[in-house]
Order: sequence, then C-alpha cells, then structure tokens
Amino acid sequence: MEDNILILEDEQGNPAEFMVYDVYEFNGKTYFALIEVIEGSTEESDEVVIMRVEGEGDDAELISIDDEAELQAAFDEFVRRDEEFDEEDN
Repeated sequence: MEDNILILEDEQGNPAEFMVYDVYEFNGKTYFALIEVIEGSTEESDEVVIMRVEGEGDDAELISIDDEAELQAAFDEFVRRDEEFDEEDN
C-alpha cells in the first residue's frame, strides 16, 4: 500500500498524502485519480482528485487541470473505467 501513496504539496507548500486509485490514458494524455489519505484516520476521503501528467521521464510531474472541460472529460472517463471495473467484479 505504501507504494501507492504520493505526497503532494499545495500552493502554500503544505504536504498532503494521496493514494493512487487509478492511472489511465485518455485523449493521448496520462491522468492520475487520487484519493486524499486523512491523517490519523483509517478512512480515506470520498473525494477523487484528477491530475494530469506533464513531461516525460525524470521531468514528469503531476499538475492540476485548470480547463473545466478537460477536467470534466477526464473525470467522466475515470467514472466509466471505475464502473466497468465494478461490473467485472460481479
């Protein structure tokens, strides 16, 4: 599980831990679906954060998505994939 944890910093430099829920390709870009790990709790947030990979190799970084249309499309793809995965489990 520790391998699936990323520590990201907000604009003020405050660290937050996120569990990597899914990584997927969509429209030629790579996206991460992250869930914040709530400190001092065994529970996870129910809010999914979608971020895009920009750059390659050692220069790759996760960035927030400012374009609302891109964010909505990436989120819709995440939901589709998640529902498809749930159907396969049944």
